[in-house]
Amino acid sequence: MKNEIEQGRQGVPERIKDRYPQMSRTQRRIADYILDHTDEVCFQSLKEVSTSASTTETTMLKFCALIGYEGFTHFKRELQVYVKQRMSPSETLGTNLRMVRGDPQLYHRLIAAETRSLDLTYAAISPENMEAFVSALGDARRIYVVGHHISELVGRYLTSRLQQIGLDASMMEIEDFYSVEQTVVLAEEDDLFVVIAFPHYFYMTQALVDYLGKAGRRMVCITDRYSAPIAARAAAVLVCNSDHELFYNSITAAASLVNVVASLLVMRDTERFEAHRRKSEEFRMLFREGANGDKGWDTPP
Repeated sequence: MKNEIEQGRQGVPERIKDRYPQMSRTQRRIADYILDHTDEVCFQSLKEVSTSASTTETTMLKFCALIGYEGFTHFKRELQVYVKQRMSPSETLGTNLRMVRGDPQLYHRLIAAETRSLDLTYAAISPENMEAFVSALGDARRIYVVGHHISELVGRYLTSRLQQIGLDASMMEIEDFYSVEQTVVLAEEDDLFVVIAFPHYFYMTQALVDYLGKAGRRMVCITDRYSAPIAARAAAVLVCNSDHELFYNSITAAASLVNVVASLLVMRDTERFEAHRRKSEEFRMLFREGANGDKGWDTPP
């Protein structure tokens, strides 16, 4: 199941090109049509694609199987993923609206997509990968979290959860070059960088990852595929599905993953968590009482 996430990101055109030399004349005609009309095919029905490619529906279904898909619906869904990856977020939203407009089952389709994202994510993560990721966080002296745009939202949520359970974690401001420079230069050997990145991968995030790798800094990552640019230099990688029916990226699975990681960290070191919880309660009591005996800050939820 790991590779269903990976294969969807490989791209339908790449699969077609890989198998093109072994294809028959009819199969090459279908392949040529798809490669030349990718943006249109992802909106067409089986009948429309078959007619346009001058073939039969049965032959088209066999072609889908040849390039590794379970049927036309699977092929079309992965082609849509490929097309959306090449678009800006606003273009993606416009394209997705064309796909779902007028769909009477849209509500159920949206819920199913979110559920599928969770299923794909957890099916792709092995216990060994999760253990390596959690151990790296738990053993770190200090944790620096990196993310941009939608990835920053996940990063801030992760940072909050880590702080809540007693870990020394902070969110790096990736666009503040001086701050990034000082953080990286002053980081010690047992510090850890957690890099979060989903398409489109921010160039400054990738530049930072390249530097961290060359400098020998410890790093783990959360991303959408094992072949993502940031994954190669990471000591542990958690792959998280980010597909969405309308928007460019979904953080449903990523947010869930953060909760799982934080929970495992608590169970890994309950004494540290309890000590931190007691100190937090003492701090809250101080501000509840207030300097003049009046009520102080409200206790956060």
